[in-house]
Amino acid sequence: MKSKLKEWLNRYLIAELISIAFAMIAAFFIDILLHNPIVTALAATWMSNVGFYGAIVFKDIKAKKKLHGKITLQIYLKTFIGLIVEFGPAEYLDSFLIRPFILYIFPILLGSLTWGIFIGIMAANITYYLPVIISYEMKKKYLKKL
Repeated sequence: MKSKLKEWLNRYLIAELISIAFAMIAAFFIDILLHNPIVTALAATWMSNVGFYGAIVFKDIKAKKKLHGKITLQIYLKTFIGLIVEFGPAEYLDSFLIRPFILYIFPILLGSLTWGIFIGIMAANITYYLPVIISYEMKKKYLKKL
């Protein structure tokens, strides 16, 4: 189990840290500009995705370039399909339902945008990473070419 945890941290930690930074920055700017908790929650959710998936795609493409020497359209397509398999089921619920709601409600409940967004991200990650890790392990086992 220790090696699995290390593998998952290696796979997701840097992307998650970037994601948190993007979400926090987006939340602060949108809150200052619009003072609208719904728009703030949506901006934090979507900018979190930009940071997270940007880091994941960069890392995956870099690894495949190292392995194959060059990147072809086929490698991009396999990477894209692999990301859909790994993240698709969890991402759909996370981006369109769970995370926006949590990032809306936690700042209100805690009375603090900073703590509300941060604690909200941690809470949303619980429902996000469980299916992601299951999908990741299934992808490795059954779809080794992705």
